[in-house]
Amino acid sequence: MENVKIAVVGCGTISQLNVPGYLKHPRCKVTALCDPIPERAEQRAKDWGIEANIYTDIEEVLKDSSVDAIELLTPTHLHAEQAISALQTGKHVSCQKPISNNLSEATRICEVAENSSALFRVTENFIYYPPLVKAKELLDSGVIGEPSMIRIRTVRGPKRSVPGYEVEPEAYAWRDNPTLNAGGTLFDDGWHKYATAMWMIGDVEKVQAMITKTEDYTLEAPSSITWKFKNRDCLAVFDYLSAPGMFIRTKYYPLDEFFEIQGSKGTLWVTKCTGEMLDLPPVMLHNGSSTENIYVPSDWIEGFNGAADEFISCITDGGQPSLDAHFSKKILQVTLAAYESSRLNHFVSPEEIT
Repeated sequence: MENVKIAVVGCGTISQLNVPGYLKHPRCKVTALCDPIPERAEQRAKDWGIEANIYTDIEEVLKDSSVDAIELLTPTHLHAEQAISALQTGKHVSCQKPISNNLSEATRICEVAENSSALFRVTENFIYYPPLVKAKELLDSGVIGEPSMIRIRTVRGPKRSVPGYEVEPEAYAWRDNPTLNAGGTLFDDGWHKYATAMWMIGDVEKVQAMITKTEDYTLEAPSSITWKFKNRDCLAVFDYLSAPGMFIRTKYYPLDEFFEIQGSKGTLWVTKCTGEMLDLPPVMLHNGSSTENIYVPSDWIEGFNGAADEFISCITDGGQPSLDAHFSKKILQVTLAAYESSRLNHFVSPEEIT
C-alpha cells in the first residue's frame, strides 16, 4: 500500500496524544473523525488543521470504502465489538489498551484477527518511548548481564487537568463504572507496566498481589504486585501509590513512573515517563564502577509518535506491529491474575485466567 488513509474513532482526551504521530507521518492521512459528539470531532479537525469526514457512529466509518485503517480510541467495553467489525470489513485496527474487559472478548478478537487479511494491534505507547527503547537496547546487548529484577514505581498525584492538556469529564465517567470497566487504575494504567515488563523480559509464570480497594472505584492504592517470569530467574515488583497532596510536574497526566532493571553486571534506570518529577537524565546505566548518563528524547508524546509510525510502516511495507492480539491477550491475563491473586491471597498463574 502506497499511503494509508486512517479514521480516528473516539476524539476524546487521549486523541491529543495518539493522533499527532499520524498527522506528521509522510505516508498517512487522517481522513475521518468519529465521535458521538460531532462538535468534539469538528473541534479536533480545526485543532489539527485537517479536512476530514465527520461521523458519529463507527458503522458509518466502516461503510467508508476510502478508509484503510482505524485508530480505535473508545472505552474498553466497546473494543471487542468495534475491533471485530472493523477487521471483518478489511480495515486495519490499532486498538487502545486494554484489549478488552475479559478473556472471552480477547479470544474472539484473536480468532477474527487470525482469519483477517487486515492487521490488528493494541497500541502500547510505553514500548516506543525512547528512554524505554534505549533501556531495552542496552538490556539486550548484555551490558548489565542477566536480569534478575525489574522494579516499576508509579505515583499518582491529585486528579487534575494540566494547562494545555485538558482531561474531559467523560474520560473518567465510564472508568468509574464497574459494569463498564473491569478494574481501576491497576487495570487501565497497570496494563502499561505489565506490557512493558513482558516486552522487556518475557512471559509471566505466576503473580502475587496486594491491591487496596477504596471508595473510589478507580483508585487502587497503595498496591504492590510481584511476579516471576517464565524460564528465567527474574522477578518483577510493581508498586502503585497515591499522593493526592503532592504536585507532580507533568505536561500530561499527574503520574510519575520510575523503572529499575538489575542485572548480574549492572543496573539500568529510566527516570521519567508521564511525569518529569526528577531532575535526572532519562536513562542511567551503572556498571559497578561508574554511572553513564544517557540522553534521548523524553517527552512522553514520543512514545505515541513511535506507535503511530510502526503501525503505518507495517501497513505500507508489510509486517506485524508489536502487541498483536495473542500477546495482548497474555497481558490481559496477567492484569486479571493480579486481581485474582489479591482476592485469594496467593500466587495465581495467568494461564488460570480463562
